[in-house]
Amino acid sequence: MRFRVFHRTHYVYRGAVRDSYNELRLRPVTDDKSRLEFFLLNIKPPARLQHFRDNWLNYVHYFDISEPHTDLIIESQSTINTTSPYKDGKPLGVRFEVLKNETDEMIVPFLGESSYVSITPEVWRLGIDIRNDSDDIFATAEAVMQHIFREWKYLPNATTSSTHMTEVLEKKHGVCQDFAHLMIGICRSLGIPARYVSGYLYNGPDSHLRGAQASHAWVEVHVPGKGWFGLDPTNATLADERHIKIATGRDYHDAAPISGHFDGPPGATTALKVELEVKRID
Repeated sequence: MRFRVFHRTHYVYRGAVRDSYNELRLRPVTDDKSRLEFFLLNIKPPARLQHFRDNWLNYVHYFDISEPHTDLIIESQSTINTTSPYKDGKPLGVRFEVLKNETDEMIVPFLGESSYVSITPEVWRLGIDIRNDSDDIFATAEAVMQHIFREWKYLPNATTSSTHMTEVLEKKHGVCQDFAHLMIGICRSLGIPARYVSGYLYNGPDSHLRGAQASHAWVEVHVPGKGWFGLDPTNATLADERHIKIATGRDYHDAAPISGHFDGPPGATTALKVELEVKRID
């Protein structure tokens, strides 16, 4: 599938702020399942953009604005061509015992706790119950996804970007970011490497997908010998060609689309408006 994405974030401040520093993870990934054809990033007030690759190999733009300003607009446009990671089928048939030999330094960080994910006894017991007698890594991850979709309520505005997985576990509601953190915690408690993915979701004219109105989040699990495969617990679906990947990390802290800080009066941000359009063009 080929998509054109327009993403605009507009911050309005109560008073003038200054010394604003921001990191942006907004550039879609190019890999063997997706190809970025065009990307443009605009900042208002104008700022000099620089970029680097972070610890998880995400493409990060950053900028700072030292002069006083009363609003900030971050606007990205991209054209991306995607294919499904599942065109050859699901990566079934790999047993849990294979995970005991996992020593890859790029995989190990996705097995433990992180900023928004804890491996508590409650999470471990839930994972054991969901796994039941399954010995298949991917089939178990799918079961975790289905369980969250059935048992947790999708409730917009009930949580914030700083909500921890343990709160989601207790209150049994949340949004895509929360369900991703919960699934990551359950998978890691079972020894399955799991990472957070931020990106966009195409909701076609005949689709009824949740989380497509803004930046979306889902999970990738690592199946030894097969690679990383995405699962979307918000919609109980495989992360296929409709999912446009932007960044990955241990949790939201590593893959947030926009993060930063500024100097200004307390409670300076008075309004935040986000516009997102994901349009299929093939």
